[in-house]
Amino acid sequence: MLDTCIAIRPARVADLPLLADIERRAAALFPESDLPPALRGAALPAEALAGAQLDGLLWVAEDEGRVAGFALAEIVDGQLHLAEMDVDPDHARRGLGAALLRQVLAEAARRGCAAVTLTTFAHLPWNAPFYRRHGFQDDAPAAGSQLAARLRAEAAAGFRNRVALRRAID
Repeated sequence: MLDTCIAIRPARVADLPLLADIERRAAALFPESDLPPALRGAALPAEALAGAQLDGLLWVAEDEGRVAGFALAEIVDGQLHLAEMDVDPDHARRGLGAALLRQVLAEAARRGCAAVTLTTFAHLPWNAPFYRRHGFQDDAPAAGSQLAARLRAEAAAGFRNRVALRRAID
């Protein structure tokens, strides 16, 4: 259940500098076998955040007025794709991730997309199992698709145990 002190809203330019720290703090939770140490310190480029914010594809979760999580979407293979979602570990288990996910799904419906896709770790409880509880199903992307290319690029970058998931928009 969503805590009453939580709000989801479109990201503002002033929010952008806060997101890298949230992303790095969330990345610290991943085992080194899945996310090599060199990737833990990486964060989305400022240009990607600014572009998503301008395109209306970046949302933040506020917890008691403080930015505590975010979701960034892109268009991949003609569908809305959840490219990144992070919640500050100090604000975990309060419903922020589920609320951000609902926002992404609502945006997909608003844009007339047939589905939302994402790539995630297959075995970590706060990754694929979390998304499956929210209606996502395993997806085997077509060989020439952008989604398949993302999975290959993630593997080449050192990510392990990745899977593509898809949820149809009702």
